[in-house]
Amino acid sequence: MADANDRLIEEIMNHLDKEVTGGSVRMSVEMDETQEEHALVSHKCCKVYGKDSTRVVGELDMYSDLYLNDMKRRGEL
Repeated sequence: MADANDRLIEEIMNHLDKEVTGGSVRMSVEMDETQEEHALVSHKCCKVYGKDSTRVVGELDMYSDLYLNDMKRRGEL
């Protein structure tokens, strides 16, 4: 069992290293003790500020687009 946990932790750390290399700044990890296949990673469960991370990224993109468009309209860009 200890070997399986060590492998799982190593897989998680490798995954987090790849995400950081790709530009992620902050992440959380949720472990499901009942999941039989430890190697499965579901991005659906990735959370940022309590919401799905893909939703938060989309909202941030939308807000930045609105802000930039407003700046362009006022001649600040």
